[in-house]
Amino acid sequence: MFMNPTYRQFQPSDKEPVTEFIKSLYREDPEGLPINDAKIERTLAELTEHPDKGAIITIEYESAVVGYAILINFWSNEYGGNILHIDELYVSADYRGKGIGSKFIQYLIDNKFNNAKALQLETLPSNDKAKKLYERLGFEVSKSDHLFLDLEK
Repeated sequence: MFMNPTYRQFQPSDKEPVTEFIKSLYREDPEGLPINDAKIERTLAELTEHPDKGAIITIEYESAVVGYAILINFWSNEYGGNILHIDELYVSADYRGKGIGSKFIQYLIDNKFNNAKALQLETLPSNDKAKKLYERLGFEVSKSDHLFLDLEK
């Protein structure tokens, strides 16, 4: 059964469900970095106060918040425009497998959200289900190796 979700900008009233979804995402991702309330608070505040940096999108179905996405903007000289990095995309377990994640990605594509020239995301190597979804939607493995230096270590 495919559902027709709606999407909107994060509002202060979304803080509790979105915070719980963020914690769930990190609990379900044992390979990821740890999350805490202070990091979540900083993210919610930063993207609320500086929408040019990105957005938090609330995913709703029948007036219930069923997921969220954190989208980060950055300029790419190579692409000559904005790249939209899908930092996090989470759909509540009760609503998975119903097309909500696919429809959200398609919404970003169809609307060229934030004037994006390209979409970018990451998955853990062990997350075969997510990789299959993203490949089905047209994502390809980058030709570049992405290197990372954690300045908080």
